[in-house]
Amino acid sequence: MNSSLRIHWPARGPHIGFAAYARAGRPRLVSTALLLCGDPREAAELVRNTLVGVCARWRRIPRDDVDFYVRRSLVREHLRRAHRRKARAQEGLGALSARQRAVLVMLHWEGLGETEVSQTLGCSAGAVRSHARRGLAALGGDAERLRGLFAEAADVLKGAEVTESAVPFAVQLGAIEERGRALRRRRVGVVAAVCALLLAPTALFATNRIGGDGGAGESGAEAVGMGSSPIRVVAPGERVKAVPGVQVWLTADGRHWSTAQGPNQFSRLPENSTERRQPGVSVRPEPVKGAYFLSGLYYGLSADPALVEVTVNGREVTGSVLTLAGSPGWGVWYAPAALSTAELKASYVEGGPMVTVYDAGGKVVARSGGDG
Repeated sequence: MNSSLRIHWPARGPHIGFAAYARAGRPRLVSTALLLCGDPREAAELVRNTLVGVCARWRRIPRDDVDFYVRRSLVREHLRRAHRRKARAQEGLGALSARQRAVLVMLHWEGLGETEVSQTLGCSAGAVRSHARRGLAALGGDAERLRGLFAEAADVLKGAEVTESAVPFAVQLGAIEERGRALRRRRVGVVAAVCALLLAPTALFATNRIGGDGGAGESGAEAVGMGSSPIRVVAPGERVKAVPGVQVWLTADGRHWSTAQGPNQFSRLPENSTERRQPGVSVRPEPVKGAYFLSGLYYGLSADPALVEVTVNGREVTGSVLTLAGSPGWGVWYAPAALSTAELKASYVEGGPMVTVYDAGGKVVARSGGDG
Protein backbone atom coordinates (compact mmCIF):
# COMPACT_ATOMS: atom_id res chain seq x y z
CA MET A 1 0.00 0.00 0.00
CA ASN A 2 1.18 3.54 -0.73
CA SER A 3 1.85 5.06 2.69
CA SER A 4 1.07 8.52 1.37
CA LEU A 5 -2.56 7.46 1.06
CA ARG A 6 -2.83 6.29 4.65
CA ILE A 7 -5.29 8.21 6.81
CA HIS A 8 -4.01 8.23 10.40
CA TRP A 9 -6.45 8.01 13.27
CA PRO A 10 -6.14 10.73 15.94
CA ALA A 11 -4.03 10.24 19.02
CA ARG A 12 -6.11 9.37 22.02
CA GLY A 13 -5.49 8.80 25.68
CA PRO A 14 -7.35 7.44 28.66
CA HIS A 15 -8.87 10.83 29.49
CA ILE A 16 -9.88 12.05 26.04
CA GLY A 17 -13.51 13.13 25.83
CA PHE A 18 -15.93 12.90 22.94
CA ALA A 19 -15.54 16.52 21.84
CA ALA A 20 -11.73 16.30 21.72
CA TYR A 21 -11.88 13.02 19.80
CA ALA A 22 -14.42 14.41 17.34
CA ARG A 23 -12.34 17.52 16.63
CA ALA A 24 -9.14 15.52 16.12
CA GLY A 25 -10.82 12.81 14.06
CA ARG A 26 -13.09 14.89 11.83
CA PRO A 27 -10.63 15.41 8.92
CA ARG A 28 -9.89 11.68 8.78
CA LEU A 29 -13.57 10.78 9.08
CA VAL A 30 -14.59 13.15 6.27
CA SER A 31 -11.80 11.80 4.07
CA THR A 32 -12.83 8.16 4.57
CA ALA A 33 -16.53 9.01 4.20
CA LEU A 34 -15.81 10.80 0.93
CA LEU A 35 -14.02 7.74 -0.45
CA LEU A 36 -16.93 5.56 0.63
CA CYS A 37 -19.73 7.56 -0.93
CA GLY A 38 -18.04 9.84 -3.48
CA ASP A 39 -20.05 12.97 -2.68
CA PRO A 40 -18.77 15.75 -0.36
CA ARG A 41 -22.19 16.75 0.95
CA GLU A 42 -23.21 13.17 1.59
CA ALA A 43 -19.84 12.53 3.26
CA ALA A 44 -20.37 15.45 5.63
CA GLU A 45 -23.84 14.17 6.56
CA LEU A 46 -22.47 10.65 7.00
CA VAL A 47 -19.83 11.94 9.42
CA ARG A 48 -22.38 13.95 11.41
CA ASN A 49 -24.72 10.96 11.76
CA THR A 50 -21.80 8.75 12.78
CA LEU A 51 -20.64 11.19 15.45
CA VAL A 52 -24.17 11.46 16.84
CA GLY A 53 -24.33 7.69 17.26
CA VAL A 54 -20.86 7.52 18.80
CA CYS A 55 -21.72 10.34 21.21
CA ALA A 56 -24.82 8.43 22.32
CA ARG A 57 -22.66 5.44 23.30
CA TRP A 58 -19.49 7.29 24.33
CA ARG A 59 -19.63 6.40 28.01
CA ARG A 60 -19.74 2.68 27.17
CA ILE A 61 -16.94 2.58 24.60
CA PRO A 62 -13.56 1.37 25.95
CA ARG A 63 -11.09 4.23 25.47
CA ASP A 64 -8.46 2.13 23.71
CA ASP A 65 -11.06 0.67 21.35
CA VAL A 66 -12.72 3.88 20.15
CA ASP A 67 -11.25 3.68 16.65
CA PHE A 68 -12.94 0.37 15.92
CA TYR A 69 -16.36 1.59 17.11
CA VAL A 70 -16.12 4.83 15.12
CA ARG A 71 -14.96 3.06 11.95
CA ARG A 72 -17.66 0.39 12.27
CA SER A 73 -20.35 3.04 12.83
CA LEU A 74 -19.18 5.03 9.78
CA VAL A 75 -19.07 2.02 7.46
CA ARG A 76 -22.37 0.51 8.62
CA GLU A 77 -24.16 3.87 8.33
CA HIS A 78 -22.80 4.17 4.77
CA LEU A 79 -23.96 0.64 3.85
CA ARG A 80 -27.45 1.30 5.27
CA ARG A 81 -27.76 4.49 3.25
CA ALA A 82 -26.41 2.82 0.10
CA HIS A 83 -28.91 -0.02 0.47
CA ARG A 84 -31.80 2.48 0.43
CA ARG A 85 -30.57 4.17 -2.75
CA LYS A 86 -31.30 2.91 -6.23
CA ALA A 87 -28.22 1.60 -8.04
CA ARG A 88 -26.86 3.86 -10.75
CA ALA A 89 -24.53 2.73 -13.52
CA GLN A 90 -21.24 4.58 -13.06
CA GLU A 91 -17.60 4.31 -13.94
CA GLY A 92 -14.49 4.14 -11.78
CA LEU A 93 -15.14 3.81 -8.05
CA GLY A 94 -18.83 4.38 -8.72
CA ALA A 95 -18.99 1.06 -10.55
CA LEU A 96 -18.31 -0.85 -7.32
CA SER A 97 -20.99 -2.13 -4.99
CA ALA A 98 -21.15 -0.32 -1.63
CA ARG A 99 -19.65 -3.32 0.18
CA GLN A 100 -16.86 -3.80 -2.37
CA ARG A 101 -15.98 -0.15 -2.13
CA ALA A 102 -15.99 -0.25 1.68
CA VAL A 103 -13.66 -3.26 1.67
CA LEU A 104 -11.22 -1.63 -0.76
CA VAL A 105 -11.22 1.65 1.18
CA MET A 106 -10.43 -0.12 4.45
CA LEU A 107 -7.78 -2.37 2.90
CA HIS A 108 -6.06 0.10 0.58
CA TRP A 109 -6.77 3.48 2.15
CA GLU A 110 -6.83 2.85 5.89
CA GLY A 111 -4.38 -0.03 5.66
CA LEU A 112 -6.40 -2.51 7.70
CA GLY A 113 -5.89 -6.26 7.58
CA GLU A 114 -8.53 -8.71 6.39
CA THR A 115 -9.36 -9.75 9.96
CA GLU A 116 -10.00 -6.15 11.04
CA VAL A 117 -12.18 -5.53 7.99
CA SER A 118 -14.17 -8.72 8.63
CA GLN A 119 -14.81 -7.62 12.22
CA THR A 120 -15.97 -4.20 11.05
CA LEU A 121 -18.38 -5.62 8.47
CA GLY A 122 -19.50 -8.63 10.53
CA CYS A 123 -18.48 -11.19 7.93
CA SER A 124 -15.76 -13.80 7.41
CA ALA A 125 -12.23 -13.05 6.23
CA GLY A 126 -13.03 -15.17 3.18
CA ALA A 127 -15.94 -12.87 2.30
CA VAL A 128 -13.61 -9.88 2.62
CA ARG A 129 -11.15 -11.47 0.19
CA SER A 130 -13.99 -12.19 -2.23
CA HIS A 131 -15.29 -8.59 -2.14
CA ALA A 132 -11.76 -7.25 -2.58
CA ARG A 133 -11.03 -9.57 -5.50
CA ARG A 134 -14.28 -8.76 -7.32
CA GLY A 135 -13.99 -5.05 -6.62
CA LEU A 136 -10.44 -4.89 -7.91
CA ALA A 137 -11.46 -6.92 -10.97
CA ALA A 138 -14.24 -4.39 -11.71
CA LEU A 139 -11.52 -1.73 -11.87
CA GLY A 140 -9.44 -3.76 -14.30
CA GLY A 141 -7.45 -5.65 -11.67
CA ASP A 142 -4.98 -2.80 -11.34
CA ALA A 143 -4.09 -1.94 -7.75
CA GLU A 144 -2.11 1.11 -8.90
CA ARG A 145 -5.18 2.43 -10.68
CA LEU A 146 -7.18 1.94 -7.51
CA ARG A 147 -4.68 3.96 -5.50
CA GLY A 148 -4.80 6.63 -8.16
CA LEU A 149 -8.60 6.80 -7.96
CA PHE A 150 -8.38 7.13 -4.18
CA ALA A 151 -5.85 9.94 -4.52
CA GLU A 152 -8.06 11.76 -7.03
CA ALA A 153 -11.08 11.40 -4.75
CA ALA A 154 -9.08 12.63 -1.77
CA ASP A 155 -8.12 15.77 -3.70
CA VAL A 156 -11.80 16.74 -3.67
CA LEU A 157 -11.34 17.34 0.06
CA LYS A 158 -9.45 20.52 -0.69
CA GLY A 159 -12.74 22.14 -1.63
CA ALA A 160 -15.03 20.00 0.47
CA GLU A 161 -15.20 22.31 3.48
CA VAL A 162 -18.10 24.16 1.86
CA THR A 163 -20.20 21.05 2.46
CA GLU A 164 -20.02 21.73 6.19
CA SER A 165 -21.72 25.06 5.47
CA ALA A 166 -20.43 28.33 6.87
CA VAL A 167 -21.09 27.14 10.43
CA PRO A 168 -17.82 26.41 12.28
CA PHE A 169 -17.38 22.81 13.35
CA ALA A 170 -17.18 23.92 17.00
CA VAL A 171 -20.78 25.14 16.69
CA GLN A 172 -21.86 22.00 14.87
CA LEU A 173 -20.23 19.88 17.55
CA GLY A 174 -22.60 21.31 20.16
CA ALA A 175 -25.59 20.24 18.05
CA ILE A 176 -24.04 16.80 17.51
CA GLU A 177 -23.58 16.29 21.25
CA GLU A 178 -27.16 17.37 21.94
CA ARG A 179 -28.51 14.96 19.32
CA GLY A 180 -26.29 12.23 20.76
CA ARG A 181 -27.66 12.74 24.27
CA ALA A 182 -31.21 12.69 22.93
CA LEU A 183 -30.50 9.47 21.02
CA ARG A 184 -29.05 7.87 24.17
CA ARG A 185 -32.18 8.74 26.15
CA ARG A 186 -34.40 7.40 23.36
CA ARG A 187 -32.49 4.10 23.15
CA VAL A 188 -32.72 3.60 26.89
CA GLY A 189 -36.46 4.20 26.67
CA VAL A 190 -36.88 1.73 23.78
CA VAL A 191 -35.00 -1.02 25.60
CA ALA A 192 -37.01 -0.45 28.78
CA ALA A 193 -40.28 -0.49 26.86
CA VAL A 194 -39.47 -3.72 25.02
CA CYS A 195 -38.43 -5.47 28.21
CA ALA A 196 -41.56 -4.31 30.04
CA LEU A 197 -43.81 -5.28 27.12
CA LEU A 198 -42.48 -8.83 27.07
CA LEU A 199 -42.52 -9.13 30.85
CA ALA A 200 -38.81 -9.68 31.12
CA PRO A 201 -37.76 -7.50 34.06
CA THR A 202 -34.77 -9.66 34.97
CA ALA A 203 -31.38 -8.02 34.92
CA LEU A 204 -29.12 -8.54 31.94
CA PHE A 205 -26.58 -11.24 32.72
CA ALA A 206 -26.73 -11.34 36.52
CA THR A 207 -22.98 -11.31 37.13
CA ASN A 208 -20.49 -9.05 38.83
CA ARG A 209 -19.68 -7.33 35.50
CA ILE A 210 -23.08 -5.72 35.05
CA GLY A 211 -23.46 -2.01 35.53
CA GLY A 212 -20.98 0.83 35.37
CA ASP A 213 -21.06 3.32 32.55
CA GLY A 214 -17.34 3.22 31.85
CA GLY A 215 -16.86 6.96 32.11
CA ALA A 216 -14.83 9.02 29.70
CA GLY A 217 -11.91 9.13 32.10
CA GLU A 218 -11.31 5.38 32.02
CA SER A 219 -8.63 3.65 30.02
CA GLY A 220 -9.59 0.75 27.78
CA ALA A 221 -8.37 -1.79 30.33
CA GLU A 222 -10.23 -0.05 33.15
CA ALA A 223 -13.39 0.31 31.08
CA VAL A 224 -13.58 -3.42 30.51
CA GLY A 225 -12.49 -4.29 34.04
CA MET A 226 -9.29 -6.07 33.08
CA GLY A 227 -9.42 -8.82 35.64
CA SER A 228 -9.57 -12.28 34.14
CA SER A 229 -12.11 -14.67 32.70
CA PRO A 230 -12.80 -17.87 34.64
CA ILE A 231 -10.82 -20.48 32.68
CA ARG A 232 -11.37 -24.21 33.13
CA VAL A 233 -9.09 -26.79 31.54
CA VAL A 234 -11.04 -29.90 30.54
CA ALA A 235 -10.27 -33.29 29.03
CA PRO A 236 -11.69 -34.22 25.60
CA GLY A 237 -15.34 -35.20 26.05
CA GLU A 238 -15.55 -33.94 29.65
CA ARG A 239 -19.01 -32.42 30.08
CA VAL A 240 -19.47 -29.10 31.86
CA LYS A 241 -22.78 -27.71 33.10
CA ALA A 242 -22.58 -24.18 31.72
CA VAL A 243 -26.03 -22.91 32.76
CA PRO A 244 -29.13 -24.82 33.91
CA GLY A 245 -30.21 -27.06 31.03
CA VAL A 246 -27.00 -26.70 28.99
CA GLN A 247 -23.97 -28.99 28.86
CA VAL A 248 -20.81 -28.12 26.94
CA TRP A 249 -17.82 -30.31 26.05
CA LEU A 250 -14.81 -30.15 23.74
CA THR A 251 -13.12 -32.56 21.37
CA ALA A 252 -10.04 -31.97 19.26
CA ASP A 253 -12.10 -30.66 16.32
CA GLY A 254 -14.50 -28.28 18.02
CA ARG A 255 -17.30 -27.46 20.45
CA HIS A 256 -20.24 -29.67 21.46
CA TRP A 257 -23.28 -28.66 23.47
CA SER A 258 -26.60 -30.15 24.44
CA THR A 259 -29.95 -28.66 25.49
CA ALA A 260 -33.42 -30.11 25.93
CA GLN A 261 -34.46 -28.53 22.62
CA GLY A 262 -31.28 -29.51 20.76
CA PRO A 263 -29.21 -32.41 22.07
CA ASN A 264 -25.68 -33.19 20.82
CA GLN A 265 -25.02 -30.11 18.69
CA PHE A 266 -21.61 -29.39 17.22
CA SER A 267 -19.63 -26.42 15.92
CA ARG A 268 -16.41 -27.26 14.09
CA LEU A 269 -13.23 -25.23 14.16
CA PRO A 270 -12.33 -23.59 10.83
CA GLU A 271 -11.21 -26.44 8.61
CA ASN A 272 -8.80 -24.25 6.68
CA SER A 273 -5.54 -24.25 8.67
CA THR A 274 -4.70 -20.71 7.54
CA GLU A 275 -8.03 -19.35 8.82
CA ARG A 276 -7.66 -21.34 12.05
CA ARG A 277 -4.35 -19.61 12.75
CA GLN A 278 -5.91 -16.17 12.36
CA PRO A 279 -7.47 -14.87 15.60
CA GLY A 280 -11.25 -15.08 15.56
CA VAL A 281 -14.27 -15.58 17.79
CA SER A 282 -17.86 -16.58 17.06
CA VAL A 283 -21.10 -15.93 18.94
CA ARG A 284 -24.31 -17.92 18.81
CA PRO A 285 -27.58 -17.53 20.78
CA GLU A 286 -29.15 -20.89 21.65
CA PRO A 287 -32.80 -21.04 22.87
CA VAL A 288 -33.11 -22.61 26.33
CA LYS A 289 -36.42 -22.64 28.23
CA GLY A 290 -37.71 -19.31 26.96
CA ALA A 291 -34.32 -17.58 27.18
CA TYR A 292 -31.06 -17.63 25.19
CA PHE A 293 -27.68 -19.12 26.07
CA LEU A 294 -24.77 -17.26 24.44
CA SER A 295 -21.60 -19.12 23.58
CA GLY A 296 -19.03 -19.58 20.82
CA LEU A 297 -15.52 -20.56 19.77
CA TYR A 298 -12.34 -18.52 19.95
CA TYR A 299 -9.27 -19.60 17.98
CA GLY A 300 -5.95 -18.49 16.51
CA LEU A 301 -4.52 -17.29 19.83
CA SER A 302 -0.94 -17.94 20.95
CA ALA A 303 -2.09 -18.32 24.57
CA ASP A 304 -5.28 -18.57 26.59
CA PRO A 305 -7.22 -15.27 26.66
CA ALA A 306 -7.03 -13.11 29.75
CA LEU A 307 -10.56 -11.77 29.33
CA VAL A 308 -13.54 -12.64 27.16
CA GLU A 309 -16.19 -9.95 27.35
CA VAL A 310 -19.75 -10.10 26.01
CA THR A 311 -21.44 -6.79 25.17
CA VAL A 312 -25.22 -6.58 24.83
CA ASN A 313 -27.23 -3.36 24.79
CA GLY A 314 -24.10 -1.43 25.79
CA ARG A 315 -23.54 -3.54 28.92
CA GLU A 316 -20.67 -5.91 29.50
CA VAL A 317 -20.29 -9.27 31.20
CA THR A 318 -17.24 -11.47 31.64
CA GLY A 319 -17.55 -14.79 29.84
CA SER A 320 -16.34 -18.13 31.16
CA VAL A 321 -13.77 -20.10 29.15
CA LEU A 322 -13.25 -23.82 28.52
CA THR A 323 -10.04 -25.07 26.89
CA LEU A 324 -8.28 -28.36 26.40
CA ALA A 325 -5.05 -29.18 28.22
CA GLY A 326 -1.92 -27.85 26.56
CA SER A 327 -3.32 -24.41 25.61
CA PRO A 328 -4.07 -25.29 21.96
CA GLY A 329 -4.89 -21.65 21.07
CA TRP A 330 -8.63 -22.25 20.83
CA GLY A 331 -11.47 -22.97 23.19
CA VAL A 332 -15.06 -22.20 24.10
CA TRP A 333 -16.46 -19.13 25.83
CA TYR A 334 -19.96 -18.83 27.28
CA ALA A 335 -21.99 -16.31 29.22
CA PRO A 336 -22.76 -17.60 32.72
CA ALA A 337 -26.42 -16.52 32.65
CA ALA A 338 -29.22 -16.68 30.11
CA LEU A 339 -30.44 -13.71 28.08
CA SER A 340 -34.16 -13.05 27.86
CA THR A 341 -35.93 -12.85 24.51
CA ALA A 342 -36.61 -9.14 25.05
CA GLU A 343 -32.96 -8.41 25.82
CA LEU A 344 -31.78 -10.33 22.77
CA LYS A 345 -34.22 -8.50 20.49
CA ALA A 346 -33.23 -5.15 21.94
CA SER A 347 -29.55 -5.96 21.40
CA TYR A 348 -30.08 -6.34 17.66
CA VAL A 349 -31.05 -2.68 17.49
CA GLU A 350 -27.29 -2.17 18.00
CA GLY A 351 -26.20 -5.00 15.72
CA GLY A 352 -26.48 -7.94 18.11
CA PRO A 353 -24.28 -9.34 20.89
CA MET A 354 -20.55 -8.70 20.48
CA VAL A 355 -17.73 -10.76 21.95
CA THR A 356 -14.27 -9.26 22.47
CA VAL A 357 -11.20 -11.29 23.46
CA TYR A 358 -8.31 -9.59 25.29
CA ASP A 359 -4.80 -10.82 25.96
CA ALA A 360 -2.94 -10.43 29.26
CA GLY A 361 -1.86 -6.91 28.31
CA GLY A 362 -5.43 -5.73 27.72
CA LYS A 363 -5.07 -5.69 23.93
CA VAL A 364 -7.97 -6.79 21.71
CA VAL A 365 -6.88 -9.98 19.93
CA ALA A 366 -10.22 -11.10 18.47
CA ARG A 367 -13.73 -9.75 18.06
CA SER A 368 -16.91 -11.44 16.89
CA GLY A 369 -18.09 -10.87 13.36
CA GLY A 370 -21.13 -13.13 13.04
CA ASP A 371 -22.75 -16.32 14.21
CA GLY A 372 -20.64 -19.42 14.58
